[in-house]
Amino acid sequence: MKKSYQKNHFTTAIFYGETLNKSIHFKSNSIQHVIIITNQKYYDRSFEKINQLFKGIDEIDWYVCRNQTYCNNVEELMSLLQFLERFPKNRHYLFCAYGNEGVMQLTGFVAQTTVLKSQYWCLPVSVRSLAKALLVEQAIMKQNNQVLLQVSNLPQAIYFDQTLTEAQRDGKLVDLLVFIRAGLICDYQFLQNLYVNFSTQQKVYRRSFSALITELIDYYARSTEIETFGQLFESAFYQTENGHLLSSNMKRLFGIIFHLFWSDAIHELHFNLKNFLIWFNHLGYPIFLPVQISLADYQLQVLAQAQKQEAITVLEEIGKTGYNQEITVQTLQQAMTKYQDILKEISES
Repeated sequence: MKKSYQKNHFTTAIFYGETLNKSIHFKSNSIQHVIIITNQKYYDRSFEKINQLFKGIDEIDWYVCRNQTYCNNVEELMSLLQFLERFPKNRHYLFCAYGNEGVMQLTGFVAQTTVLKSQYWCLPVSVRSLAKALLVEQAIMKQNNQVLLQVSNLPQAIYFDQTLTEAQRDGKLVDLLVFIRAGLICDYQFLQNLYVNFSTQQKVYRRSFSALITELIDYYARSTEIETFGQLFESAFYQTENGHLLSSNMKRLFGIIFHLFWSDAIHELHFNLKNFLIWFNHLGYPIFLPVQISLADYQLQVLAQAQKQEAITVLEEIGKTGYNQEITVQTLQQAMTKYQDILKEISES
């Protein structure tokens, strides 16, 4: 299946629903050299398979990043730029991002800023890296998960092979969160369908996300707020004592939860937050913070982050955003109190 995707003044072609070897019909034309940017684990698994996609190319090089989610950092950028210095400037290159979220962002940034004549493709390995490939904003991050450098760019093509994601277990749970966040921001009925079709962890592992991809692409095309929902609350964990006890994906999860509760404190959502957390619990998502993380300290970090940023998105209702609002001590405390009260109810039931 092929779909045209437009964001701002950028356009890309998205191919999905087939394996990579069926969807990619590569013609070298003016491309003389392919540079594949990937993570270590995908290099180890797929070196031969990906090379076979570019049979008509004489020169293929690989740059291998760390496996961490945010490998789009300054250290990796400098290493990649040093790697690219040896390539002649009179040739035409194809940068190919094959990997996680950080690889999508790192490749998009370098493809836009390099002096090498190039175009770039994205081959996401998960729904969450597909979501990153759909963003115009290509960022290099600081260690504390803050944007340091950013440019605008979209790939010429995105090839999404769903079979790469179906064998995952915990990875599918992380991917499901991408759909849940899109439902919270864009479509209540879509969120309800997720609740019905993926009510337990076992259903997540057994069922495919294929039927959801078209809607996800459409949501990202029309909304600029999906990826930013929960971001401020997520970034505060990087400044909180013992925040390292949460993985990057867990920080994102709690960021979404707290942004949802804060929205409810600003504008009552008439949404059953208790059932929402119970659903998360059934899915195997953590809903209780580790005891080593102080909620009071975390709230201070949220307020500190809020002072550095513009007002953030408030949900007017589930599936619909309202005006942006500043985070205040009162609204944050109200959100956290309700969160703790619901957790107590769940524990006692």
